[in-house]
Amino acid sequence: MAENMDKFYNWQHGTAGDRVKFRKASPNLVAINDYLCKRWGGTNVGIYVVRNIKDGSMPSSHSFGAALDWRYGDSITARKKVIEEVLPWLVDNSSELGIQAIHDYVGCNVWRSVRHAPQKRGWLKQPKGSQGGAMGQSWARWLHIETTKLDWKNGRRVDERF
Repeated sequence: MAENMDKFYNWQHGTAGDRVKFRKASPNLVAINDYLCKRWGGTNVGIYVVRNIKDGSMPSSHSFGAALDWRYGDSITARKKVIEEVLPWLVDNSSELGIQAIHDYVGCNVWRSVRHAPQKRGWLKQPKGSQGGAMGQSWARWLHIETTKLDWKNGRRVDERF
């Protein structure tokens, strides 16, 4: 994956213009969700919802239709596939998919594709119980996937991107 420092966008600092421009589910995330559901099952439990981030006062990336919460199922097999197949596939193809962040709640980790500070890149362990109490909880079986601002409108099917 080619790193591009300009691709990461902090949605929590979105402008008033962004709130007008990005007021529905990102076509990029809809395409990613369709692919995930067809390949690994699961379901979309939210993309566009105007709200603040959990445990905070800043707008959530969901407020801009810039985050997908993909629920993958309750079985041990489903979690194993997430660890062995889904997460590596999302990270390895993050550039083509326009993904800038992934929150793995059960795994208590957040992945960032691009940040100006190298220590904020890659997988970072999170405090258990953070993010509204969901981080590190066995019941929080979903991935939070954020699109880049540049790829927000990309509605091409995932299999057309490779």
